[in-house]
Amino acid sequence: MRGFALLMAGLGVAAALSSAAELGFGTLAEPGAGFFPCAVGVVLAAAGACSAASGRRAAGRGARAAPLSRQGLSRVGLMVASLVGWLLVLPVAGYVLATFLAVVAMGKAMGLPGRLGPLLLAAGVAVGLYLFFDFVFYVDLPRGLLAP
Repeated sequence: MRGFALLMAGLGVAAALSSAAELGFGTLAEPGAGFFPCAVGVVLAAAGACSAASGRRAAGRGARAAPLSRQGLSRVGLMVASLVGWLLVLPVAGYVLATFLAVVAMGKAMGLPGRLGPLLLAAGVAVGLYLFFDFVFYVDLPRGLLAP
């Protein structure tokens, strides 16, 4: 597990450096094309480093990670299928609808109870991220069926 965490940290650093170098970082007031990938890379690197440190502390106490159960494997499979479905549906349905459907599917795969909770979560995530990218980063995301 520590090896995977360190791999994620390394990939995060590589993504941050390459996106800033190739795409241009810009400034906080006017972010360039490499700003968001660089930010994601920094977050990924920090999360990987924290996970590696946590794994190191747990290993020092003699703790072992539990093996993934059949239910855990099916959840991982459903999450991957949701992401692949999102990628396939995105150009046709647009960002908001594709993200809404993917978040509902992921919420149910994670075991969110009820019907209304996952729907409200998906609506908030899809619309919130669309508005965030539109008004903060000035990125025109695919509109799909919603295009005029």
